[in-house]
Amino acid sequence: MEKENTLTVAVLGAGNIGSAMARGLAGSGHTVHLYNRGAARLESFGSMPGVVPTQSLEDALRGADLSLICVEGHAVMPLIGAMGRFLESQSVVVGSCAAAISTEELSEALGRFVSQPKVFRLLPNIAATAGKSTNLLCAKGIGNSDLSALQSIFECTGTTLIVEERLFPAAMALSSCGIAYAMRYVRATMSAGVQLGLSPAVAEAITAGVLDGTAALLASGKHPEELIDTVTTPGGLTIRGLNAMEAAGFTPSVIAGLTAAAKV
Repeated sequence: MEKENTLTVAVLGAGNIGSAMARGLAGSGHTVHLYNRGAARLESFGSMPGVVPTQSLEDALRGADLSLICVEGHAVMPLIGAMGRFLESQSVVVGSCAAAISTEELSEALGRFVSQPKVFRLLPNIAATAGKSTNLLCAKGIGNSDLSALQSIFECTGTTLIVEERLFPAAMALSSCGIAYAMRYVRATMSAGVQLGLSPAVAEAITAGVLDGTAALLASGKHPEELIDTVTTPGGLTIRGLNAMEAAGFTPSVIAGLTAAAKV
């Protein structure tokens, strides 16, 4: 699986994540066989270059270099069971986007049908729909070069990080759950802006711009505390606000929320 080659990828499930993965992969030059049992979710892909929508699991898997399962957790094992009779290769590459299913479970399920299953977990977040996901990736039975190739392939929907599987609960709390926590911060900031006299639209635009700028500053490689210090002047407004937020439990609340989300 060389990362410079274009591949045929079977994306199984056309929900929000599956659809986002299909668009990203096709946009990167790969051929996508997009499978969904219901026709409605496939309609928008009928004329999309690089995407072949199908309600046939057999057709989706035929000729695929790798398969990505994008259904809810409870449906993963039944889907693998249905895939079994169509998996002709003795060394297939199959991944899942389900949060709670380990590579060991995937390998065991596929091992009923092929002798050398190669499996991976890919956990995008909802920002994949905007091409800005933070994807988490780990694998079993896949060598380092192929794992690097997978990492490169899935950069089509955002940043892809290789993370040890034992650390997935912690990483998921930050990446998947983190979107909701960031949005709650956005909502709180908007509420404060409205209380201070701004319209909701202006408050939202300012907050979105600040977050975008913050991400760009972090990309410079500077430590967050260093960047905070550049904004915070002695006796200034920023330090007053930071102290008030800390007095209200800002940092402990964030840590408590992430820690709770990481418990499995």
